[in-house]
This record gives sequence, C-alpha cells and structure tokens, in this order.
Amino acid sequence: MDIIATVGPKTMDKWVIKELIENGVNTLRLNCAHFNKDEFERVINYAKSINSEIHILVDLSGKKVRISKKLKYIYKVYNEQEVFFCGEDYYNSLNNKELGEKKYIPLNINAEKIKRSKIESLSIKDNTMNFQILDVKEGIIKTKVMKGGIIRAGKGCNISTINDNERIISKKDKDNILWAINNDLDIICQSFVESKQDIDEIIRFIGYKEEEKKYDIWAKIETPKGINNINDIITAVDTVVIGRGDLVAEAGILESVLLQEKAIKIVKSRNKRIIIATHILNSMKDGNLATLPEIESIYEFINKGVDGFLLAGETSIGRAPIQTIKFLKNVIKYYKKDIKSE
Repeated sequence: MDIIATVGPKTMDKWVIKELIENGVNTLRLNCAHFNKDEFERVINYAKSINSEIHILVDLSGKKVRISKKLKYIYKVYNEQEVFFCGEDYYNSLNNKELGEKKYIPLNINAEKIKRSKIESLSIKDNTMNFQILDVKEGIIKTKVMKGGIIRAGKGCNISTINDNERIISKKDKDNILWAINNDLDIICQSFVESKQDIDEIIRFIGYKEEEKKYDIWAKIETPKGINNINDIITAVDTVVIGRGDLVAEAGILESVLLQEKAIKIVKSRNKRIIIATHILNSMKDGNLATLPEIESIYEFINKGVDGFLLAGETSIGRAPIQTIKFLKNVIKYYKKDIKSE
C-alpha cells in the first residue's frame, strides 16, 4: 500500500527525508502550486541518494483558481470586512491609490471569466476562510468576510460555478511537465481533473505511446463534476487520487462523503488504483494524537480496498511529520493483517 508524503518546509532536510523513506514512505509528492526549482531538485537528489527506487510524484496545479502571484501585499482580514476579488487583468490596471483604498485580491483568471460565471460562494484554503458574496459586477466580486485569516499569493480558492470548460494545459503546467521529464521523474499527476480530455491533453503534450510508456499519469479528482465523470476518466489512467480537501470545499462536507464512496466503488470495480488524499491525520499535523474517527476512517478505507494514502499538510507543514508517517504505517500494517485474517 502506498504512503505518499508531501514535501514542504518541514521535510526539506536530508535527514528528515531519510527518516520518511525508512519509515514507510514510498513516494514523495512535489506540489507544483508552490514550485521552487532549487528546493525540489535538492529534494530529488537527497531522495535518490537514499533510495534510488523512491518514486517522485509531480502534482501539477491544474485548473485550480488561486490567489494570483501578482498580489502585492499579504493581508490579514477580519470578520465583517469588505474584500474585492478580481481578475489579474483588472488588478494590473489599478494604481497605488486605488489599491490603498480597498483590499483588491487578484485571482489567476481574467475578468471576463468572472463576468461569464454565476458566482454564489467563495472560500480560501480548503474552506478555512469564507466570504459572503455581496455583488458581482464588471468582473469584480464584492464580498464580506465571514471567517477571516491571512490572504497571500498562491493560496487556493473554491468559487462556485466558475465558468471554465477550457481543456488547454496552462503554461505553468507545461513548464512543470517539461521540468519533470528533464529530471527523469516517474509520476505526473494532474490536479482538478473533470473529464478524460484533461488527461488526453497531458498525454498529447508528452507525446508518448502506450507501448513505450515511461511516465505514470495520475488523475487527481477534487470536484463533484470530476467524480460524476470518473467512469470516463479511468479509461485514460490507472490511478485516481481523491483530493478531499477541495472536494469538501466544492461539494460540502456531507456530500463529499457520498462522492468519495461512489468513486471508490467505481474505481475498484474497474480494477484500477485509488489513493485517498488529505484529511487523513489532521490532528497529528497540529502535534496532537490521532483521533478515533481518523483511525476508524483509515480502517474503513483499507477495508474498501484503497491502494494508499497521500498526506499533505501532515508532512509538508505539520509539527510531527516523521511520527505521523510511523503511525500511519503501523495502522495500515495492523488493519491489513486483521482484514486478511477475516
């Protein structure tokens, strides 16, 4: 069973990577939403020097709406404040006086895409920050902060019904794919896959043929639309990752449980692989002991035949990444033995 650890500020050092690998991690995930060429290449060199067979998963950004890198400031916003979200093109047209008068937050999309969409909800960072939509006019989303926090460039947003049916690979994803190929990495995972065409575009860009396949291409599914199209998507990939962080934000916490159940049943019935990502051991991310519901959840996933777990914040920014990996490995070992004996 796969144990995939996301590399981040807490897991960049060689000794930490060594401990992760020696305690059960068989795949390291590089999150291209926070791409840093020098840091990532250093991690690859460390990992390969420790275990030449370690897998490296390059997780592309996909169509995720994010706070644009063009954001000039870091804002702390409080409940009841007004915040204005806009396209990069509109943000670029603002002068310093206008930026000083209101909190304008550019998204990595243009104003026209906002105009074409019926936006009813907006949240940031896997629904940990929430905003009430007050008005959408001329590509500007006027909101009121319902649950505040820190807004900085690169943070993921969940926006209801954003009108985006384009299947073109972004320049950032193309650059990251070429980087992965140049570094001879073996797993390329596309995020926010909602149709088979999203994977077909990756395959066409790489230009490989099935009989000479060199790279494993995975589909990370994080929206209701993606799960509803999963039968079609798994004709193009052998492995599906269910990204529960964004799925909860996109579908709501109650519906997301039903959707992940649907995905597991379909994928396993087709003899394909499925990985469960995020919200695995969040308690340990904060330095606490795992909770009974978390352990029960892991047991149920193992019982349903999932093929592995992907840890995100638990290892990238968590307080105890090594202890978390050790614990997860022991839980998997204990319950797999129990399930086999039944």
